[in-house]
Amino acid sequence: MEISSRAAQTLKRAFSGERINEEEIKQLKAIEHEGDKHVHECSKLIEDAFITPIERPDMMNLVAAIEALTDSIDDVGNQVYMMHIEKKDETAEKFVELIASACTELCNMMHAFKHFKKNQADLHEISIRVNHIEEEGDVLFIGAMRNMFDPEQQHDPVEVMRRQSLYQTLEDSLDCCEDVADIMAHIIIANT
Repeated sequence: MEISSRAAQTLKRAFSGERINEEEIKQLKAIEHEGDKHVHECSKLIEDAFITPIERPDMMNLVAAIEALTDSIDDVGNQVYMMHIEKKDETAEKFVELIASACTELCNMMHAFKHFKKNQADLHEISIRVNHIEEEGDVLFIGAMRNMFDPEQQHDPVEVMRRQSLYQTLEDSLDCCEDVADIMAHIIIANT
């Protein structure tokens, strides 16, 4: 989860200036590769373990969800690069802040998850906060789409395509954050 969070913080730095920082965007690929390597190491550890603290499929589902989250953040960087998006806007910046916040919450959740039987209340609260962040992203996405397709406004069609694709990818990253929290919640329920 710390790798996903590092990717989110890198994305946040990329969107911190007036223009999107291309060098920070390039760093996402290296972080995503580090995440892939970690997934392979986790898979091997789970496979080789004689006894596991929770069921192997649950652990693999959690690892896969975190990998999907890291990949989705890298996908944002890919969108910025492929679509030649150089300037941020308020909506994209807010999405990036939400993703970074959700990843920070998920890191906290992962630390508490080590002792999930005694930290159930804390884990439940963090899960709710991640859900609220994701819901805030849904509202942001719907508002942005409605604004872009408002017939009263004359938006450049190419810019609409760029922004629509970027916003969808950002919203997908928030969905991945919620997926990680949901899987941890499922594991807690199944193991208590």
